[in-house]
Amino acid sequence: WEGEVWDADIEVPVVTVDALIETYGVPAFAKIDVEGFEDEVLAGLSRPLPALSFEFTTIARAVAYRCLDRLTALGFDGFDVAVGDDKSMTFHRWISAADLATHLHELPHAANSGDVYCVSRDRQAVAIP
Repeated sequence: WEGEVWDADIEVPVVTVDALIETYGVPAFAKIDVEGFEDEVLAGLSRPLPALSFEFTTIARAVAYRCLDRLTALGFDGFDVAVGDDKSMTFHRWISAADLATHLHELPHAANSGDVYCVSRDRQAVAIP
């Protein structure tokens, strides 16, 4: 992604996660992958879902840290991560947001991206493949 230039603006319609839940009900799982705006999506969520994932990148780790803070405030407390295109979990167990933030901080820049998986307190019994 380094060296890429995106110089065009586009407008897209926006709806909050809470509004989607109001319309369609609570999903069992949600994947958030919105090219660096994951923390802004989570700002539109006011209660924990059973489980969710969000994309992170090593060039915008601060976005991931803000996501972890928001999710912790919402009651999520189990986290794991799949780095790159590898769909295998790194820890194969739920860890704390603080431990995951440390892991993300220590990833080499070349790791590029991945997905953080999260569960809320009442879902910690969910098995990790």
